[in-house]
Amino acid sequence: MGKQVIISNVTFGGKGLPLIAGPCVIESRAHSLEMAEAIKSITDRLNVPFIFKSSFDKANRSTVGSFRGLNMEEGLNILAEVKSEIGIPVLTDVHLPSQCQDVGKVVDVLQIPAFLCRQTDLLVAAGKTGKAINIKKGQFLAPGLMAHAIEKVQSTGNNNILLTERGTSFGYGLVSDMTAIPTMQSLGFPVVFDATHSAQIPSSDKSVGLKAKNIMQPIQNVATVSKNDNIRKVIIDMTEKPQGAAVVIDKGSVLSGIVTEGDLRRCLAENGNIDQLTVGEIMTSNPVSINIETSLLDTITTMEERESQISVLPVIKGNDNECVGLLRIHDVYQTSGQRDMIPTLAKSAVAAGCDGLFLEVHDNPIEAKSDASTQWPLDQLEDLLFNLMKIHEAVNG
Repeated sequence: MGKQVIISNVTFGGKGLPLIAGPCVIESRAHSLEMAEAIKSITDRLNVPFIFKSSFDKANRSTVGSFRGLNMEEGLNILAEVKSEIGIPVLTDVHLPSQCQDVGKVVDVLQIPAFLCRQTDLLVAAGKTGKAINIKKGQFLAPGLMAHAIEKVQSTGNNNILLTERGTSFGYGLVSDMTAIPTMQSLGFPVVFDATHSAQIPSSDKSVGLKAKNIMQPIQNVATVSKNDNIRKVIIDMTEKPQGAAVVIDKGSVLSGIVTEGDLRRCLAENGNIDQLTVGEIMTSNPVSINIETSLLDTITTMEERESQISVLPVIKGNDNECVGLLRIHDVYQTSGQRDMIPTLAKSAVAAGCDGLFLEVHDNPIEAKSDASTQWPLDQLEDLLFNLMKIHEAVNG
């Protein structure tokens, strides 16, 4: 048995199978507390050691318009509350050396993102906090080469190190090589397997077979207004349903226009009276739209091959111009994934002898603000963990 890393009441490298889990990104204080409490309730029933994870900033999102999270100060305050109120250790990512000291004052584990696993200054700054460091193996890196990342953290005198396997680039996709687990364990530190990010399909492969209906925001999640509504109502509705635009519909859900965030900014810049101005005065009439069955490749062409790139497209169905949703450009380019393969990957990793599991979990994955396609549903977590624990017991019996 290699080195054990003890984080609060959670031991990696021992007889148990700890779980690092939580939403990809901090969406709100209430959501974080609810998720932490719900996951803890499940892990308590199954006697699974648990560390809550969530990111205050997703700095590596595919597009500039994607939701990145709350600011660092607010995110850390929420993580501190989760830690004190729920009584569990917490983990979050760091992306810059300057973040490490402040983050280290709050969390129990600093996580180094896979894309940054070779960044010397970041690894050293994280190590100097004295907290446990979870280094995710880069998709581009052979598992044995993680020895160099370990060395950089150890140079600070910090030996509280976890390594996490999260898939390896193969062409433009990802594969999971389970031999990476014993290979990295041979470096002397516990190895965690990230079953959710390992199920991702990088955006360049996403176009195969997908249509607008597969990735659009359904109409119930989109602000819908009429031509006669005032601008104040538009602002309120778009705040409650922040998709970047409101669709203007006539009787029978027929699309007649669109109001974008840009339209609202121009209206406010011109000192428009939001209680007197109507939607009909500022909307774009007869906007470019796409059919629900349009292929993703044709959707991209429609968005990009105009003089002014389109960032949102209403989605219609049938010949009656019925609006059924909205498609945003960052829906098109966000990373896709195979959620149904997460159990297969997790079972394989436990059978291969991993020292812990990493799962991004959400109570409503389709509405998640980051990595919606690969977060595991909260209501299916207990069954998955139960099966994984059975495999762990069989392997280590």
